[in-house]
Amino acid sequence: MAFSLLHPENITAVVAIPPICDFYFTPHRFSSLGAKIVCNILLEKGIKVDFFNFPIMEEKTKVIDMPSELSYLKKNIIPNETGKLSYFTKYQRFGPSPEECATIIFSLKPSICFLSCFAYSYAKELIDLATDIKKLQPNILVVAGGAGVSAYPHFFIRNKHIDFVMTGEAEVSLATFINSLLSTDHDFELVPNLFWKKNTFIIENHVKSFAASKEIQPVIAKVFETPNRVYFSTSFSRGCPKGCRFCSNFLTHGKIFRTIPLDKVFQNIDTFLIDEKTQKKAIFFNFEDDNLLLAPEYFLNIMQVIRGKYPGIRFLAENGIDYNLLSHDLAERLIKAGMSGFNFTLVSLKYEILKYQNRGSSLSHFKSILNHVNDLGIPVLSYFICGLKGDSKQDVVKVLSYLRNLPTTVGISMFYGIPNLPDFSEMTLFDNLVPCISNGSSAYPWSDTLSTTELVTAFRISRYVNLLKSSSKTKLDFQLIGKIEKEKKLFTLMKEKKEIKIAEVPEYDKEMVSLFLKE
Repeated sequence: MAFSLLHPENITAVVAIPPICDFYFTPHRFSSLGAKIVCNILLEKGIKVDFFNFPIMEEKTKVIDMPSELSYLKKNIIPNETGKLSYFTKYQRFGPSPEECATIIFSLKPSICFLSCFAYSYAKELIDLATDIKKLQPNILVVAGGAGVSAYPHFFIRNKHIDFVMTGEAEVSLATFINSLLSTDHDFELVPNLFWKKNTFIIENHVKSFAASKEIQPVIAKVFETPNRVYFSTSFSRGCPKGCRFCSNFLTHGKIFRTIPLDKVFQNIDTFLIDEKTQKKAIFFNFEDDNLLLAPEYFLNIMQVIRGKYPGIRFLAENGIDYNLLSHDLAERLIKAGMSGFNFTLVSLKYEILKYQNRGSSLSHFKSILNHVNDLGIPVLSYFICGLKGDSKQDVVKVLSYLRNLPTTVGISMFYGIPNLPDFSEMTLFDNLVPCISNGSSAYPWSDTLSTTELVTAFRISRYVNLLKSSSKTKLDFQLIGKIEKEKKLFTLMKEKKEIKIAEVPEYDKEMVSLFLKE
């Protein structure tokens, strides 16, 4: 490939997050911190950059045909289902079509386009956008990056519409890549973590590294806003030493835990401004950090500084907190500093599953912390993972029955395989499956322990547990609960013309429901 770009002032860049297709989307969690770091690094190099976060660009979503590869799910989906016990009903695209996105990008005539894929399950959307960009502007350079790309870089670089793939962290590779692009010989061989093509041959640079603490760029991003609420998001640490077999964090950020130096963090907080109009709303500040409690004093210090600047701010850690690292005293200190809720990662109750997943567990400690936090008036959401290796319908029922009797909302994560996880190192598996299978919402039986119907049944029961716990039940909710308890079957709500009626779920695992109701 020939390059004619020799000076930063001649380069214009676009950083874009492609639209995504899924059954659901949580806009206030869509922080896009990595893509924003890419923008900052490009600006530091003197390159003009435009940023497009396409999934949150449009309020209305478009219902699209479910991929044929997900047809196994059809018997579990009830199109006219509604209410608090429902499963997903519509497959949707969040953001404009790839063609529309490509047209928006093309209108700026950029020299280079950086596309960010935050989850491997959305790989097709990135490739579709790259394809449409190249149709309009064949000579543009397309660079793919992000956590989804880091999971399986070869899936992206072998596509003819993608010129470069950067894995891992932008702080490691991007500046060196730009320097190589600007150099007279365009020598890309020393760019860390880069996959590229030379005379149609794919080259993988065998320089694997992660950003040192002092190199990590802090970013505080405004993510989502409603008339009454606003959400900000950040991450001040990287890396995970735990080695859980279900988590892909290490593929992007490595296994060594690092925190950004506090002076750098405080400097970032000093430049973080919330206007007077926004300050009148409920402000939520979410830490996307996976390992908040590996450095509790560090985060408490940061929380106190932020709250000193904005006293009414409320903190969240929605990626989850390891309850094993939380004491009564630490919980109280976090709440005093502004933590408004806790997301606990329970994973499983079964010893064999936890041991295989390299997770510690103490149910007595979990219950003690849960009750203590509840006594302090702080809500808790407790997640477990359904469908791990060694799981069974009996194990799932035990978890749901256990959480039913505790002061916590239940969160269920249906396990999904990701390329290069410890049990998924054979890439031919993913070459024969479409990426969207790796969505939790796809309920694919990755471990052959639970079928799709059993996974969806577990999802429905978890919603039933939360309905039982709800303090805002309607008359129809009470009728629904009564019918389930009386007939020992799984019911839901259906829209029929202008009415909403109670009807039995057509497809579910009756044994699981029976076991749960007996428990």
